[in-house]
Amino acid sequence: MKLIWSWIDALARFVIRLIGKVSPKLGGLCEKLWNNTELVAYLFAGVATTVVNYVVYFVATRWLGLGVMAGTWTAWVVAVAFGYVVNKAFVFHTHCESMGALVKEAASFFAMRLVSLGMETVLMFVTVELLGMNDLVMKLLTNIVVIIANYVFSKLFIFKK
Repeated sequence: MKLIWSWIDALARFVIRLIGKVSPKLGGLCEKLWNNTELVAYLFAGVATTVVNYVVYFVATRWLGLGVMAGTWTAWVVAVAFGYVVNKAFVFHTHCESMGALVKEAASFFAMRLVSLGMETVLMFVTVELLGMNDLVMKLLTNIVVIIANYVFSKLFIFKK
């Protein structure tokens, strides 16, 4: 894992240097963001969770024949369980001293994700069911909004250090 991370880090720093040659301000901003390892780890976790969400949604709606809303909720359950483990272990590095603390942390995570499920459900309903937009495109765009909201929820309310 360390070898893979070192390759990713080297590639990212190379790209950041190239950006810095074109625009020193933008390069500096990219460098600052890349050095924020928690944010970078969260973005990787967010992308992985989005992939899980998207794949489960695709399987649920295309292979299992579920509707848009049922597919959205099914994908949400799987993605939230995956996201909790990944965020706890790789992003925020929290340790719970007791089973009670773990249950409280997990319950907080799922509760905040219920808020983002509400956001996702409303956005999917409006854009796909009411406006007739492509469900796969809107699923991806909606997940970007949800990732941002979830980071704020996680940072401020769930994985406090």
